[in-house]
Amino acid sequence: MNNLERNYEQVVGQDIVNFETAPEPANEKPKLVTGILRRWYIVFVIFFVVCGLGLPAIWLLIDSVHHVTGAIRIAPIMADILAKDKGDISNYEVFMNTQAEMITSDQVLQRVADDLQDKNLSFFENEAVSPMQKLKQRLKGMEVKPDLVWLLKQAIASQTILIRADPTTELIKIKVKSLHSSEAIQIVDAFINNAMAVGQTTSSQDEDLNLSLLEAEKRAVESEIDYQRQTIHRLAEQYGTDTLSGRQEMAIQRIVALQAELIKTEANRVALEAEVKLLERTKESPIPSDELLKMRQEYINKDPSVIAFANDIALLERDLIISDHTLTSINADLKLKSILLDAMKARLPEIKEQASADFDKLLTEQIRTAGESDLIRARTKLEHTIENEKLLRETIEKEDAETIKLGQMQLQIEDAQDKLEISKQRYEAVLQRIQDLELQRKRPARMSVHYYAQTLFVEDERIKYSAAIVFLGLVIGLWLAYIRDKADLRLRTPEDVAKRTGIRIIGTTTSLNNVKPSFLPQQIICDYQTIRANLGLLDGEGIPKKLVVTSPGMKEGKTTFVINLATSMAEAGKKVLLIDGDLRKPDIARLLNLPKESRGLQDVLCGIKLERAVYSIPSTGLDVLAADFRDAVDAYELLALPSTAKYISEVSKQYDHVIIDTPPVLAFPDALIWAKIGDAVILTSFTGHTTLPDLRESKERLMQINARVLGTVVSSVDVEHSYYRQDYSYYAQSAKARLRRKSI
Repeated sequence: MNNLERNYEQVVGQDIVNFETAPEPANEKPKLVTGILRRWYIVFVIFFVVCGLGLPAIWLLIDSVHHVTGAIRIAPIMADILAKDKGDISNYEVFMNTQAEMITSDQVLQRVADDLQDKNLSFFENEAVSPMQKLKQRLKGMEVKPDLVWLLKQAIASQTILIRADPTTELIKIKVKSLHSSEAIQIVDAFINNAMAVGQTTSSQDEDLNLSLLEAEKRAVESEIDYQRQTIHRLAEQYGTDTLSGRQEMAIQRIVALQAELIKTEANRVALEAEVKLLERTKESPIPSDELLKMRQEYINKDPSVIAFANDIALLERDLIISDHTLTSINADLKLKSILLDAMKARLPEIKEQASADFDKLLTEQIRTAGESDLIRARTKLEHTIENEKLLRETIEKEDAETIKLGQMQLQIEDAQDKLEISKQRYEAVLQRIQDLELQRKRPARMSVHYYAQTLFVEDERIKYSAAIVFLGLVIGLWLAYIRDKADLRLRTPEDVAKRTGIRIIGTTTSLNNVKPSFLPQQIICDYQTIRANLGLLDGEGIPKKLVVTSPGMKEGKTTFVINLATSMAEAGKKVLLIDGDLRKPDIARLLNLPKESRGLQDVLCGIKLERAVYSIPSTGLDVLAADFRDAVDAYELLALPSTAKYISEVSKQYDHVIIDTPPVLAFPDALIWAKIGDAVILTSFTGHTTLPDLRESKERLMQINARVLGTVVSSVDVEHSYYRQDYSYYAQSAKARLRRKSI
């Protein structure tokens, strides 16, 4: 900046900033919206490129698709002879699906292909023939012709041709999608006509086949009925009737009577056996008490009444156990059986007591009437009883076998009668089905044309694809803008520097594009006043005497900042020397419009007195030691001489501050030499140009040589990020006040 306004008597609106912030993690993501808005031009360009290429291609290459449909009506079918209800809907659905499959059969497809063969439809032009047919035709040297049947199958597989039974109606719908409505109508009508022809022929053939099968079934059932009747007659011939239940009941009653007689005989035999034993015992010697007790117990256990009663109790207990698992606990029959069982168990001891009393009575009588004649009589009677018991057992076994035979015969007859009844029902069902088929022949055909081909709707997908292209272009643009911004490591705000590098921020300079021209001089003055104030407060030691200013790379505002800082300090009343230490690309003389004959730094280092080489700017009082291109190649060797550092130290004694402009740190090693010579270093950075890795690396290089890095000055920042944030209205008020004071 060439002409800086004079410093005010009081520093106005300056913010003094002195802070250290820990570096932000390297993998922190930039803000999505901010990054995309920063790269809005990428979104704009990509959006218009994608739309410019995609939209014309869609509207030129994609045609509207015509959806054409026709329908065949299938009347409800009659129920099968085994169905319980007439018109079983499941059978009707099966029939509908079967007819829909029939329309896509090879027989119908071949007839449709024959009808469409000579119509030269474009529907088949872009389709390939089947691979096998193409190979055969090429091997024979024949012209490759499309196989329309194969093409129709491919269209059905891809649902270009859709044939499906509508479950909510009685219709089988045939739908075709084509770019040409007239061709789709021809294809649908061809399917309808040929499906009707094949369906009617197939239906007539099916009816004849079903009728012949039913006639054969009728004859087979008649044969079964005759055979079953003969079987029943043969089984009933032995007894003269086919109902043996009466005979069976009589036989059972007879067996029951014989079993009762057998029980009485067994009881008599037991009594005779006991009597014989008593007679034999009393005849020889008195019976011991233990043996008498044993005979008593044996007599009681063999007593028919005790045995019968114990058996009845066992049977009742078994029935009660079975009933307990099959009946509920509140069942009346179950309660009655339980009460009866308890009563019988209570009665059993009484019966045993009665048997014991009978034994005692018999024993007394036998002892009293003991004799040889009684013994012989008892033995004879016992033999007759045993013989009678044996005869009864044989008779019961014979009667039992006869009864079982009667039962088996009755079961055979009943089974044969059941089979005869089933056969009769089948015979009636077959006769009814034959009658139904005969009537069905006289009814109208089940298949009929509901309506021929008509256009259902026209599907224009270009609008949908256009919207998709617009959306895709916007998404791609936003994505590329985000990726581009994410890959951009250049700093944007002072906060980026503080968070990501940890370098202390000394101050900022405001971008010329964000300030009104009338407020620009005041903004620049205040920016540098803030920087000077911060430099004076850093570390509590004031502004360093020998201040080196450098930057990570080229074109980062380093030289402009040096000139403005030196000018600002000189206008503040300090004696300042500005040295152009960039011997490779000296710009200070050109920027300050110094005379061409002005001496340079090289002359001073070669022995010329400082007074002859320094140029003083009258308007600001700033002394400038410029440089030229004479020793650009040997710049490093010249600066590395021990005499250079010694001379700069001597010169600095004559000034309050010596400010040195150097080449970039990452470009040449000259800046490191100057950093060792100076007392402190300031790194400049430029928003939108300086990258954070370069700034971080520059700091690390300076720290490696133990240079004192004060921090960085961020140049060309937006007003909202500037470290001087005074409202512009304050400038106007302050300017008016100064004018009033001057006029007074």
